[in-house]
Amino acid sequence: MAKSLKTLSATALTLLILSFSPVTLATGGDLYLSDEDVYFSTDSLVENVPVMIYASAGNNSSEDLLGTIKFWNTTEDIQISSDQPISALANSTDTVFVTWTPPAGTHQISITVYPWESEGDDTSNNTVWETVTVDYDTDNDGVGNTDDSDDDNDGYPDYEDDFSLDPSEWTDTDGDGTGNNADEDDDNDGTPDTEDEMPLDYEETLDTDGDGIGNNKDSDDDGDGILDSEESSTDPLEEDSDQDGHSDSEDMFPMDSEEWDDYDNDGIGDNADMDDDNDGLSDDDDEYDQNAGPVIQVYTGIPFHFTGDDVLLDASNSYDKDGSVELFEWTKDGTVLGSEAIYTATYLESGKQTLQLTVTDDTGESRTETIKFRVYSKGFLIFLGLLIIILLCLAFHVIYRYSPRAKKVKPVKKVTKRKRKRKK
Repeated sequence: MAKSLKTLSATALTLLILSFSPVTLATGGDLYLSDEDVYFSTDSLVENVPVMIYASAGNNSSEDLLGTIKFWNTTEDIQISSDQPISALANSTDTVFVTWTPPAGTHQISITVYPWESEGDDTSNNTVWETVTVDYDTDNDGVGNTDDSDDDNDGYPDYEDDFSLDPSEWTDTDGDGTGNNADEDDDNDGTPDTEDEMPLDYEETLDTDGDGIGNNKDSDDDGDGILDSEESSTDPLEEDSDQDGHSDSEDMFPMDSEEWDDYDNDGIGDNADMDDDNDGLSDDDDEYDQNAGPVIQVYTGIPFHFTGDDVLLDASNSYDKDGSVELFEWTKDGTVLGSEAIYTATYLESGKQTLQLTVTDDTGESRTETIKFRVYSKGFLIFLGLLIIILLCLAFHVIYRYSPRAKKVKPVKKVTKRKRKRKK
């Protein structure tokens, strides 16, 4: 009823216009349509995107003609918009259009012109048929699926989307036709995704260390830095086998929850060891209980030192096994004598000499050692030389006097025969 009223109103409006026009209405003639006279506002029809359909009715008579044009979707058997009135002047055309919001699919559209006066009209040229295909627009973004790179507008391009028309799915790992979002076992390995730590890998279900490599392929399941094949005494699925807060690879006692470090490598953990750095000082008395401290080594040169000569004391071989030596300090009776590894002094008086050497390492721990040596006078050297000579002489004398080979051999007397006188 509403369409009929709308058509009547349009017709009445046309008549009203013509009544004030000098145009002389003909009593008959031929109104026609041709394929070239019907066209769409675009060649790319998209679902639910309005398009205009134009039709130009021609008048091949010498008189002005009135009529209407009807647009009909024969596929759905429904009229497109309302009848469109026309007034075609003699040997001219009149163009009208309607707006159509097409559904997707292929449609046959008929456009027919109906003259007011049928006298003289050729009905064979009154209708034009147009077959059009309307592209789907799944995501309603105004771009047809043919030109749309993401038909369902889910953020995944169609060429990467296993479900290009389903905005709730884009991947089907196991290819079973059910998208991963709805599939309860994405890799179809028999383990539900809720229990599968590798839900997209058919060959894996566990990833203990969470490194993205399943336990079947991972050579270090717990990620403790020790290969599973080498964890014979520890748990290959526990990064911290004894649960003491220290990874097995960093724990010197991986199966003892009360021990993890052994600073001096003596086989006794630091918690139980009373001398962690094995420097001879109890941890209770050692400010640096995990620092071995420097080791002092002093070379005093020749064993005899004489007054007036330089005495070289060399501590450059001192070392720190867990760090480095940083400072040297030579002192005597609280007075600093030198601060280098090598100290040279000259003593003018003979006798026993004593001084201290303090060596400090890079952690600040120091060791002090008393250095003792004797300085002899040069007169003592002469006395010592004479004494040595005397002792050597005595030694030779004793050897010569008491050695059996040194005794003299007595000469043997020569025995001669006496001549006997013969008796006459």
